[in-house]
Amino acid sequence: MYILQNNFRFSDMGIFANLFGLRNNRNRQGIPAPVLTDIELFDKEFLAAAARYTSRPKEEMSMRVRSEETNEVIPFAIAFPEEFEAWKEVKSIWDRRGIIYKILDNSIGDSMKLWQVIERFNIDRYPEHALKMAAEHATGPDLTDANFHMAVARSYFILTKYKEAEERAEKALNLAPNHLKAKILLGDILHYTHKEERAHELYNEVLRIRFLNDNRKSLTIPELVCFEQDLLHSPVYAISLLKADPAVTEATWDNIAGEFYHYPHFRAAHAYFLIQKGEHMKGFAKLMVLSKEMPWFKEGVINSYSLMQQLGLEPQMGADKARLEDIIRREHWTM
Repeated sequence: MYILQNNFRFSDMGIFANLFGLRNNRNRQGIPAPVLTDIELFDKEFLAAAARYTSRPKEEMSMRVRSEETNEVIPFAIAFPEEFEAWKEVKSIWDRRGIIYKILDNSIGDSMKLWQVIERFNIDRYPEHALKMAAEHATGPDLTDANFHMAVARSYFILTKYKEAEERAEKALNLAPNHLKAKILLGDILHYTHKEERAHELYNEVLRIRFLNDNRKSLTIPELVCFEQDLLHSPVYAISLLKADPAVTEATWDNIAGEFYHYPHFRAAHAYFLIQKGEHMKGFAKLMVLSKEMPWFKEGVINSYSLMQQLGLEPQMGADKARLEDIIRREHWTM
Protein backbone atom coordinates (compact mmCIF):
# COMPACT_ATOMS: atom_id res chain seq x y z
CA MET A 1 0.00 0.00 0.00
CA TYR A 2 1.54 3.29 -1.09
CA ILE A 3 1.96 6.20 1.28
CA LEU A 4 -0.87 8.63 0.71
CA GLN A 5 -0.38 12.28 -0.10
CA ASN A 6 -0.61 14.27 3.12
CA ASN A 7 0.09 17.99 3.16
CA PHE A 8 0.25 18.26 6.94
CA ARG A 9 3.73 18.86 8.31
CA PHE A 10 4.09 17.63 11.86
CA SER A 11 7.63 18.94 12.51
CA ASP A 12 8.27 19.26 16.26
CA MET A 13 4.87 20.16 17.69
CA GLY A 14 5.39 17.57 20.40
CA ILE A 15 7.37 20.18 22.33
CA PHE A 16 4.11 21.80 23.35
CA ALA A 17 3.31 18.84 25.57
CA ASN A 18 6.09 20.03 27.84
CA LEU A 19 3.99 23.00 28.91
CA PHE A 20 1.67 20.67 30.77
CA GLY A 21 1.25 16.97 31.45
CA LEU A 22 -0.66 14.93 28.92
CA ARG A 23 -1.96 11.65 30.25
CA ASN A 24 -3.05 8.65 28.26
CA ASN A 25 -6.80 7.99 28.14
CA ARG A 26 -6.27 4.30 28.76
CA ASN A 27 -4.62 5.02 32.10
CA ARG A 28 -7.39 7.28 33.28
CA GLN A 29 -9.75 5.79 35.82
CA GLY A 30 -13.02 7.48 36.54
CA ILE A 31 -16.58 6.94 37.57
CA PRO A 32 -18.59 5.31 34.77
CA ALA A 33 -21.07 7.69 33.21
CA PRO A 34 -24.68 6.96 34.10
CA VAL A 35 -26.81 5.36 31.42
CA LEU A 36 -29.22 7.95 30.05
CA THR A 37 -32.58 7.39 28.46
CA ASP A 38 -33.06 8.72 24.92
CA ILE A 39 -35.06 11.65 26.29
CA GLU A 40 -32.34 12.52 28.81
CA LEU A 41 -29.60 12.17 26.19
CA PHE A 42 -31.50 14.42 23.78
CA ASP A 43 -31.75 17.05 26.53
CA LYS A 44 -28.02 16.78 27.19
CA GLU A 45 -27.04 16.95 23.53
CA PHE A 46 -29.49 19.79 22.91
CA LEU A 47 -27.83 22.04 25.48
CA ALA A 48 -24.33 21.04 24.34
CA ALA A 49 -25.28 21.76 20.73
CA ALA A 50 -26.76 25.12 21.75
CA ALA A 51 -23.40 26.12 23.25
CA ARG A 52 -21.65 25.32 19.96
CA TYR A 53 -24.42 26.94 17.94
CA THR A 54 -23.95 30.22 19.80
CA SER A 55 -20.13 29.85 20.06
CA ARG A 56 -20.27 30.00 23.85
CA PRO A 57 -17.96 27.37 25.37
CA LYS A 58 -17.83 26.85 29.14
CA GLU A 59 -21.17 28.60 29.52
CA GLU A 60 -24.08 26.97 31.33
CA MET A 61 -26.96 26.93 28.87
CA SER A 62 -30.21 27.74 30.69
CA MET A 63 -32.45 27.16 27.69
CA ARG A 64 -35.70 25.40 28.61
CA VAL A 65 -39.12 24.80 27.04
CA ARG A 66 -42.42 25.09 28.91
CA SER A 67 -45.69 23.34 28.17
CA GLU A 68 -48.38 25.61 26.75
CA GLU A 69 -50.99 23.77 28.81
CA THR A 70 -49.31 23.55 32.22
CA ASN A 71 -46.44 26.06 31.96
CA GLU A 72 -44.17 23.35 33.37
CA VAL A 73 -40.69 22.75 31.99
CA ILE A 74 -40.78 19.80 29.60
CA PRO A 75 -37.99 17.82 27.93
CA PHE A 76 -36.86 18.98 24.50
CA ALA A 77 -37.93 15.60 23.15
CA ILE A 78 -41.54 16.36 24.08
CA ALA A 79 -41.35 19.89 22.71
CA PHE A 80 -39.86 18.76 19.38
CA PRO A 81 -41.17 15.22 18.80
CA GLU A 82 -40.50 15.01 15.05
CA GLU A 83 -36.92 16.16 15.41
CA PHE A 84 -36.46 13.81 18.37
CA GLU A 85 -37.59 10.84 16.28
CA ALA A 86 -35.21 11.84 13.49
CA TRP A 87 -32.38 12.31 16.00
CA LYS A 88 -32.88 8.77 17.35
CA GLU A 89 -32.21 7.34 13.90
CA VAL A 90 -28.90 9.16 13.45
CA LYS A 91 -25.65 7.68 14.73
CA SER A 92 -23.05 10.42 14.25
CA ILE A 93 -22.85 13.25 16.75
CA TRP A 94 -22.25 15.85 14.01
CA ASP A 95 -25.45 14.91 12.16
CA ARG A 96 -27.41 14.78 15.41
CA ARG A 97 -26.20 18.28 16.17
CA GLY A 98 -27.36 19.37 12.73
CA ILE A 99 -30.91 18.35 13.62
CA ILE A 100 -30.73 20.44 16.77
CA TYR A 101 -29.21 23.40 14.92
CA LYS A 102 -32.29 23.54 12.69
CA ILE A 103 -34.52 23.74 15.77
CA LEU A 104 -32.35 26.56 17.09
CA ASP A 105 -32.52 28.37 13.74
CA ASN A 106 -36.26 28.70 14.23
CA SER A 107 -36.10 29.60 17.92
CA ILE A 108 -33.07 31.82 18.52
CA GLY A 109 -31.53 32.26 15.05
CA ASP A 110 -32.87 35.79 14.63
CA SER A 111 -31.20 36.92 17.85
CA MET A 112 -27.73 35.82 16.77
CA LYS A 113 -24.98 38.18 15.70
CA LEU A 114 -23.75 37.72 12.14
CA TRP A 115 -20.43 36.22 13.23
CA GLN A 116 -22.31 33.60 15.25
CA VAL A 117 -24.45 32.75 12.21
CA ILE A 118 -21.31 32.34 10.11
CA GLU A 119 -19.77 30.03 12.71
CA ARG A 120 -23.04 28.09 12.94
CA PHE A 121 -22.74 27.22 9.25
CA ASN A 122 -19.00 26.58 9.53
CA ILE A 123 -19.45 23.93 12.19
CA ASP A 124 -22.39 22.39 10.35
CA ARG A 125 -20.16 21.89 7.25
CA TYR A 126 -21.57 24.68 5.10
CA PRO A 127 -18.61 27.07 4.75
CA GLU A 128 -19.70 28.29 1.32
CA HIS A 129 -23.10 29.28 2.71
CA ALA A 130 -21.32 30.92 5.64
CA LEU A 131 -19.40 33.14 3.22
CA LYS A 132 -22.61 33.91 1.36
CA MET A 133 -24.21 35.07 4.61
CA ALA A 134 -21.17 37.23 5.33
CA ALA A 135 -21.24 38.85 1.90
CA GLU A 136 -24.98 39.51 1.93
CA HIS A 137 -25.53 40.67 5.49
CA ALA A 138 -22.37 42.38 6.75
CA THR A 139 -22.85 45.98 7.86
CA GLY A 140 -20.48 48.64 9.16
CA PRO A 141 -20.29 47.32 12.73
CA ASP A 142 -19.50 43.80 11.48
CA LEU A 143 -16.53 45.07 9.50
CA THR A 144 -14.97 46.42 12.69
CA ASP A 145 -15.76 43.27 14.72
CA ALA A 146 -12.83 40.89 15.22
CA ASN A 147 -15.24 37.99 15.70
CA PHE A 148 -16.72 38.59 12.25
CA HIS A 149 -13.33 38.45 10.53
CA MET A 150 -12.34 35.39 12.57
CA ALA A 151 -15.52 33.56 11.51
CA VAL A 152 -14.96 34.45 7.86
CA ALA A 153 -11.32 33.34 8.16
CA ARG A 154 -12.54 29.97 9.40
CA SER A 155 -14.83 29.59 6.39
CA TYR A 156 -11.91 30.23 4.07
CA PHE A 157 -9.68 27.85 6.04
CA ILE A 158 -12.21 25.03 5.77
CA LEU A 159 -12.40 25.73 2.03
CA THR A 160 -8.55 25.61 1.92
CA LYS A 161 -8.39 29.18 0.64
CA TYR A 162 -5.43 29.91 2.85
CA LYS A 163 -4.44 33.32 1.49
CA GLU A 164 -7.90 34.75 2.16
CA ALA A 165 -8.06 32.94 5.51
CA GLU A 166 -4.74 34.39 6.65
CA GLU A 167 -5.74 37.91 5.62
CA ARG A 168 -8.99 37.71 7.59
CA ALA A 169 -7.37 36.20 10.68
CA GLU A 170 -4.72 38.94 10.62
CA LYS A 171 -7.52 41.50 10.29
CA ALA A 172 -9.21 40.05 13.37
CA LEU A 173 -5.99 40.36 15.36
CA ASN A 174 -5.39 43.90 14.12
CA LEU A 175 -8.78 44.78 15.58
CA ALA A 176 -8.30 42.75 18.78
CA PRO A 177 -4.62 41.84 19.37
CA ASN A 178 -5.42 39.63 22.37
CA HIS A 179 -8.16 37.60 20.64
CA LEU A 180 -7.11 34.07 21.62
CA LYS A 181 -9.45 32.22 19.28
CA ALA A 182 -8.19 34.27 16.36
CA LYS A 183 -4.62 33.42 17.40
CA ILE A 184 -5.45 29.71 17.40
CA LEU A 185 -7.09 29.92 14.00
CA LEU A 186 -4.19 31.90 12.56
CA GLY A 187 -1.83 29.25 13.92
CA ASP A 188 -3.81 26.59 12.07
CA ILE A 189 -3.73 28.61 8.86
CA LEU A 190 0.01 29.28 9.13
CA HIS A 191 0.70 25.56 9.30
CA TYR A 192 -0.69 25.26 5.80
CA THR A 193 1.17 28.30 4.48
CA HIS A 194 4.56 26.96 5.64
CA LYS A 195 4.99 29.40 8.51
CA GLU A 196 5.19 26.80 11.26
CA GLU A 197 7.51 28.74 13.55
CA ARG A 198 5.05 31.59 13.97
CA ALA A 199 2.21 29.09 14.35
CA HIS A 200 4.08 27.44 17.23
CA GLU A 201 4.60 30.81 18.86
CA LEU A 202 0.87 31.53 18.70
CA TYR A 203 -0.08 28.14 20.16
CA ASN A 204 2.46 28.56 22.97
CA GLU A 205 1.19 32.04 23.73
CA VAL A 206 -2.40 30.82 23.97
CA LEU A 207 -1.45 27.89 26.20
CA ARG A 208 0.51 30.08 28.59
CA ILE A 209 -2.45 32.43 28.97
CA ARG A 210 -5.01 29.64 29.28
CA PHE A 211 -3.04 27.89 32.01
CA LEU A 212 -2.28 30.95 34.11
CA ASN A 213 -5.34 30.26 36.27
CA ASP A 214 -5.67 26.53 35.65
CA ASN A 215 -4.35 24.34 38.44
CA ARG A 216 -4.77 21.00 36.71
CA LYS A 217 -1.56 18.98 36.60
CA SER A 218 -2.47 16.86 33.61
CA LEU A 219 -4.99 16.59 30.80
CA THR A 220 -6.01 14.03 28.24
CA ILE A 221 -5.75 15.01 24.59
CA PRO A 222 -9.56 15.27 24.27
CA GLU A 223 -9.71 17.56 27.31
CA LEU A 224 -7.05 19.84 25.88
CA VAL A 225 -8.57 20.28 22.43
CA CYS A 226 -12.32 20.00 23.06
CA PHE A 227 -14.70 22.92 22.52
CA GLU A 228 -16.23 22.95 25.97
CA GLN A 229 -12.90 23.28 27.83
CA ASP A 230 -11.99 26.29 25.65
CA LEU A 231 -8.24 25.72 25.95
CA LEU A 232 -6.82 25.04 22.49
CA HIS A 233 -9.66 24.03 20.21
CA SER A 234 -7.61 23.40 17.08
CA PRO A 235 -7.81 20.59 14.50
CA VAL A 236 -4.17 21.09 13.56
CA TYR A 237 -2.99 20.89 17.16
CA ALA A 238 -5.21 17.87 17.78
CA ILE A 239 -3.76 16.05 14.76
CA SER A 240 -0.24 16.73 15.97
CA LEU A 241 -0.89 15.41 19.48
CA LEU A 242 -2.66 12.31 18.18
CA LYS A 243 0.13 11.57 15.72
CA ALA A 244 2.82 12.08 18.35
CA ASP A 245 1.38 9.59 20.86
CA PRO A 246 1.97 5.94 19.83
CA ALA A 247 -0.51 4.79 22.48
CA VAL A 248 -3.43 6.63 20.87
CA THR A 249 -6.16 4.26 19.73
CA GLU A 250 -8.86 4.35 17.09
CA ALA A 251 -11.35 5.11 19.86
CA THR A 252 -9.48 8.32 20.72
CA TRP A 253 -9.57 9.48 17.10
CA ASP A 254 -13.27 8.62 16.95
CA ASN A 255 -13.93 10.58 20.13
CA ILE A 256 -12.13 13.70 18.92
CA ALA A 257 -13.68 13.46 15.44
CA GLY A 258 -16.84 14.95 16.89
CA GLU A 259 -14.88 18.12 17.64
CA PHE A 260 -13.41 18.66 14.20
CA TYR A 261 -15.60 16.91 11.63
CA HIS A 262 -16.19 20.21 9.84
CA TYR A 263 -12.48 20.43 9.00
CA PRO A 264 -11.36 18.34 6.00
CA HIS A 265 -7.82 18.39 7.38
CA PHE A 266 -8.81 16.40 10.47
CA ARG A 267 -11.05 14.01 8.57
CA ALA A 268 -8.24 13.17 6.15
CA ALA A 269 -5.76 12.64 9.00
CA HIS A 270 -8.27 10.31 10.70
CA ALA A 271 -8.51 8.27 7.50
CA TYR A 272 -4.72 8.11 7.15
CA PHE A 273 -4.41 6.85 10.73
CA LEU A 274 -6.74 3.96 9.95
CA ILE A 275 -4.93 3.13 6.72
CA GLN A 276 -1.56 3.13 8.47
CA LYS A 277 -3.03 0.74 11.06
CA GLY A 278 -4.02 -1.65 8.26
CA GLU A 279 -7.71 -0.69 8.32
CA HIS A 280 -7.66 0.13 4.62
CA MET A 281 -11.37 -0.17 3.94
CA LYS A 282 -12.32 1.93 6.97
CA GLY A 283 -9.89 4.63 5.93
CA PHE A 284 -11.01 4.45 2.32
CA ALA A 285 -14.64 4.82 3.36
CA LYS A 286 -13.81 7.97 5.32
CA LEU A 287 -11.92 9.45 2.38
CA MET A 288 -14.78 8.69 0.01
CA VAL A 289 -17.34 10.40 2.25
CA LEU A 290 -14.96 13.34 2.61
CA SER A 291 -14.57 13.61 -1.18
CA LYS A 292 -18.37 13.76 -1.54
CA GLU A 293 -19.02 16.29 1.22
CA MET A 294 -15.97 18.48 0.58
CA PRO A 295 -14.98 18.07 -3.07
CA TRP A 296 -12.80 21.20 -2.90
CA PHE A 297 -10.33 19.35 -0.61
CA LYS A 298 -7.72 18.29 -3.13
CA GLU A 299 -5.83 15.69 -1.13
CA GLY A 300 -9.08 14.01 -0.09
CA VAL A 301 -10.18 13.63 -3.71
CA ILE A 302 -6.74 12.60 -5.02
CA ASN A 303 -6.20 10.07 -2.25
CA SER A 304 -9.70 8.63 -2.63
CA TYR A 305 -9.01 8.00 -6.31
CA SER A 306 -5.51 6.63 -5.68
CA LEU A 307 -6.66 4.27 -2.94
CA MET A 308 -9.57 3.06 -5.06
CA GLN A 309 -7.02 2.02 -7.68
CA GLN A 310 -4.70 0.41 -5.14
CA LEU A 311 -7.52 -1.61 -3.60
CA GLY A 312 -8.75 -2.74 -7.02
CA LEU A 313 -12.22 -1.30 -6.46
CA GLU A 314 -12.64 0.52 -9.77
CA PRO A 315 -14.81 -2.14 -11.47
CA GLN A 316 -17.52 -2.06 -8.77
CA MET A 317 -17.32 1.68 -8.12
CA GLY A 318 -17.81 3.05 -11.61
CA ALA A 319 -20.02 5.97 -10.57
CA ASP A 320 -17.63 7.09 -7.83
CA LYS A 321 -14.66 6.69 -10.14
CA ALA A 322 -16.35 8.92 -12.73
CA ARG A 323 -17.28 11.47 -10.04
CA LEU A 324 -13.70 11.71 -8.78
CA GLU A 325 -12.28 11.91 -12.30
CA ASP A 326 -14.71 14.71 -13.10
CA ILE A 327 -13.59 16.72 -10.06
CA ILE A 328 -9.91 16.17 -10.87
CA ARG A 329 -10.42 17.19 -14.49
CA ARG A 330 -12.59 20.20 -13.63
CA GLU A 331 -10.10 21.51 -11.07
CA HIS A 332 -7.09 20.77 -13.32
CA TRP A 333 -5.46 18.72 -10.58
CA THR A 334 -2.66 16.28 -11.35
CA MET A 335 -2.19 12.92 -9.70
